[in-house]
Order: sequence, then structure tokens, then C-alpha cells
Amino acid sequence: MLTTLIGLPIEELDTPAVLIDLDALESNIKTMAADVKSRGSNWRPHSKSHKCPSIAHLQVEAGAIGVACAKLGEAEVMAANGIRDILVPNQVVGPIKARRVAALATQTDICVSVDAIENVRELDDAALRIGTRPRAVIEVDTGMKRAGVLPGDAARKLAEQMARCEGLRFAGVMTWEGHCWSIDDPDERLAEINRAVGSLVETAELIRADGVPVDIVSAGGTATYLTTSGIDGVTEIQAGGGIFGDIEYLQQGANVQRALSLMTQVTSRPTLDRVIVDAGRKTIDPGNRQPKPRGLTLDGDIAFSAEHGILTLAEPSAEPRVADRLFFNVGYSDQCNHLHEHFYGVRNGVVEAIWPILGRGKLQ
Repeated sequence: MLTTLIGLPIEELDTPAVLIDLDALESNIKTMAADVKSRGSNWRPHSKSHKCPSIAHLQVEAGAIGVACAKLGEAEVMAANGIRDILVPNQVVGPIKARRVAALATQTDICVSVDAIENVRELDDAALRIGTRPRAVIEVDTGMKRAGVLPGDAARKLAEQMARCEGLRFAGVMTWEGHCWSIDDPDERLAEINRAVGSLVETAELIRADGVPVDIVSAGGTATYLTTSGIDGVTEIQAGGGIFGDIEYLQQGANVQRALSLMTQVTSRPTLDRVIVDAGRKTIDPGNRQPKPRGLTLDGDIAFSAEHGILTLAEPSAEPRVADRLFFNVGYSDQCNHLHEHFYGVRNGVVEAIWPILGRGKLQ
């Protein structure tokens, strides 16, 4: 039983294991909640980085109005575990998923994202058949060039059609200004965030001018939330992954501290400059940003195979030794946490909580 590990030092845990510094996590949650609120927005943190109802409840207790979930399956997990206000900021398409949305509306105040009238109609029909009133927001493409309708008249026309639905409820508009993430110049980045999110706010005003209420104007991820949450007209921010203070988000300037680490074990020392650990691509995906080992200087990047991490030391050394523990700062939490079954919440080196990652594998 995992509960028998509570109260033990982390050295008693098997590896690899994802550890959360509870002091840092609690501080980060409070800080992000306060940052968003102080700028005039509500906080609806994206749960795709943690997929864990226990953490979602901590966020709600800190002032979040609910959560955002990447997939409908994640939303079903959150609803089954007591989260009552959920946005799926992705298109939920097809008759099977439409029925699931309508049914989920019996348990929670679900809201999904749409950008096509065909999808609107199938969601509306499913809601009418089951007798529920799920919400929907229009996704607006403000420059990321992924999903979404263009700002302005295209969104306005779709909102007019949605307002006539008898099952599905039109709730507002949303965007993800993710293209701003890669802009290095701070002035250009700020200008583009304001332009992109400004076009979303202007679109909301166009819809309101037609007499259609717009309750939700949703935007912002961890890379942009300190700006987006202060833009007049934005009602909620979806920034979520910043609570872990991973390498990616610390570099992006999130107002948080490091809370997440990966504990591994040295399994082989074939040469004095090579260290093998029990964490490969099935443990942590380095595709977005590589993890960094603490206390070691490497010659180049870590090489990953399915089950192994291969570290080349900058200088030959007998340390670390076989069976020593190595701790990695996680590069990008989204590409680590979903590969694990549990978080181990740690305070002062002792396991205090074990939280199941119940949303892992929910791809449908």
C-alpha cells in the first residue's frame, strides 16, 4: 500500500519518482491566484500539467473558479472528483463525445470550445436529447494559427447562430495567445500579447453589440498571464502549469519557484565520464525542454532511450556511484507528469502526501 510510505524520508521511495515540494507548490498556487486576482481576472488553471484532482482542489481552495481540461476524459475525471466548473478549451467533436458532454452537464457546469457550426449543431442536438444545457465558448484564432475562427465578423456570425440553440448555451469567447511565447524581445512580446488579446476583447464587444451576452472572455497561459490577466475585458486566465516552477516556465518569467523534481537512481557507471539512470523517454519526455540534473556538469545534452538516461560528465569522476540517487529539475511539467501514476508530496524531505494522477491516459 502506498499509504505506508507517508511519513518516511524520500530515500525510502523507489525510483523513478516525481516529487513535489509542498511548501513551494502551496506558495506558487497562492501567488498565481493572487497575481491574477490583483489584475482584475478570475483564475481557471489548466489541469493538463497535473491531471490530478487533489491539486485542482488546492487551486480552487486558493480562489480558482474551476479548471480547464485538455480532453473531455480529463474533465470527466475532474467532475467525478468534485470539481464543479470545467472548461474544455478544445473542440469536442463527433456524436459520441457530444453525448458525453451532454451527460457530463448533469454532474458539473461543463463548457466546451467550438469553431464550426456543424459541431455546434451536434452538441445542441445531444443536449436536447438528454435534457441538459452545457455551455460553449467560441475559440478565436488571434495569431497562433491552430484552431479557431478569425476575430471579428466570423466569430460574431457564429455567436448569432449559437444564441438560437435550445440545448447548447453560448457562454463567450476564448483564445490562447501561444504564439507570443516564442517572441524574445520583451517589447515586441508585450505588444503582440496586447494586440492578440485585444482582438479577442473587441470580438466580445461586437457580439454584445448584437444583444448577445458574453460572460466569458478567456485567455492566457503561464507564459503570458502576468500581462493577459491585466487586459481590460478579460474575465479569466487559464495559466496552470506555472505552479510547478519547471525550467520552461521559470525562463518565461513566471512569478513562481521550483516545486517539481524527478528522483532517479544511477544504475550503471560503465566509464568515468558516463552515468546511466533509470529514467528514459517513458519517464520524462525531453522533446520540449531537457531536464537538468542537480549537482552535475554535463558535456552536452542527456541522451534518452526508452528506459535509460545517458549522461556524459564534463570531467571524469567516480561520483555519482551505482545506486546513488540523482535529482532532476523538470524541463517541462506537461511532458513528465502524465507518464507517472502518482505525485509524492514532500515537506522537509519527508513524504507527506501521495496523490494519484487520475487524468493520465485520458486521450479521448
